[in-house]
Amino acid sequence: MRVTGADALSPVARFSIALAVILAVAGITLAAGTTVLFGRYVETETARFTEDAVGSHFGTLFENSVFERQLTAEERNELEAQVVYHFSVYGILATRFYEPNGRIVFSYETTEIGRTVPIEQSAALQSTIAGSAPAPVRRDVVADMRFGMPGMLPANAPAWMGDHSHGLSARQPDVRRAGTLETWVPVVQGGETIGAAVVWRYIEPIDAALRQIQAVSAGIIAFAALLLWLVLRGVYVRSSKQIVAQSRALGQALAETERTYDATLHALSNALDVRDTETEGHARRVVEYMELIAEELGLPVDMYATLRRGALLHDIGKIGVPDHVLRKPGPLTDAEWVVMRKHPDLGAGIIEDIPFLEEVAIIVRAHHERWDGRGYPDGLAGNDIPLGARIFAVADSFDAMTSDRPYRLGRPMQEALGEIVGGRGTQFDPQVCDAFLRVARERLASVYAGAPHSQPVVATAS
Repeated sequence: MRVTGADALSPVARFSIALAVILAVAGITLAAGTTVLFGRYVETETARFTEDAVGSHFGTLFENSVFERQLTAEERNELEAQVVYHFSVYGILATRFYEPNGRIVFSYETTEIGRTVPIEQSAALQSTIAGSAPAPVRRDVVADMRFGMPGMLPANAPAWMGDHSHGLSARQPDVRRAGTLETWVPVVQGGETIGAAVVWRYIEPIDAALRQIQAVSAGIIAFAALLLWLVLRGVYVRSSKQIVAQSRALGQALAETERTYDATLHALSNALDVRDTETEGHARRVVEYMELIAEELGLPVDMYATLRRGALLHDIGKIGVPDHVLRKPGPLTDAEWVVMRKHPDLGAGIIEDIPFLEEVAIIVRAHHERWDGRGYPDGLAGNDIPLGARIFAVADSFDAMTSDRPYRLGRPMQEALGEIVGGRGTQFDPQVCDAFLRVARERLASVYAGAPHSQPVVATAS
């Protein structure tokens, strides 16, 4: 079946994508936050600077008479020249001066001069006259852009103020809509608010510079995120390779340890064969029969090791059986059988404290139990007998029947199979018997051929 979606990606690919998403979200959030903070800072600082700049000029250039009496034409021309000249340095496109009663005493739009704005209709004017100017706001206005060009002078500026070639009349009008920052400034003299001024400062160049700063900062953040992604991905890849290498080395070490364990168990089994010569090679053949049964039962492969070790060590308890009983050529007496029947319990006690042989010890203890409950040492019956012990009972009995012993000859394979059928449901688990009988006769014969017997090997069709 073809694997699709996230499961089709390698761990490195999944990590790379997840890291890219995290860094992208973090980068976008950081860039957006930086943009907002930069914008607020620039706007706040621009407004503060505008207030300070406009306020400072009233104390030195403008007398309070501007807000107290009607100016003559000459005074108005001089005031306009001074305002335009000084305010143009800060990019101020338009302005109005108000008396405390709301009357406009100065504006770049001369038609506005003399008009009175009701205080109650302008919260900004009312707040400024009270000495607390409102927060600056962005506002689009229609204005002559020449007023925002540094060094500008009106055409009617007094001669003593300088070169008229830089005057407004020397340039073509440039009236258009422009983005500005509207700032209100209280006019204070002698600790008293004598008027109010509002200016509209051209903010678009500042915004353009801000966008450049934001673009550069966003680029730096993106580059840093990419660099961090490459570094972290590299660390992950190297760590993954190192972990895989260590895992393989550990797996090889564990496999080698397991091989060592099994070699040790084979050595113990061979030692038993040397002491009990009548069962020479018995454990090895039982292992092979058990694996054939396990294959027919469909048992998981990882269970084979426990079955194999159980078969190798099933008679380890015979170490505690005296030679005159173990190697007796004839039938055992009742007293001798009492001694012999202790070997499953002795064997389990020998290996049960070894961690990797705990399950094997269960098989060793129960390998002489019977399906009908008439076995030993605990008299277990049916499914209470561990599965490994039930499989072993069939394999062990078959090899015992087909092997020559000092006191009898081994039976022919077909006759032994008949005995297995006869023990079905009494001595043996019926399902295990059926699985054993399903094994191809050729495969049984290949194991049977290795047993010591005088009977010819005849493999009939299964």
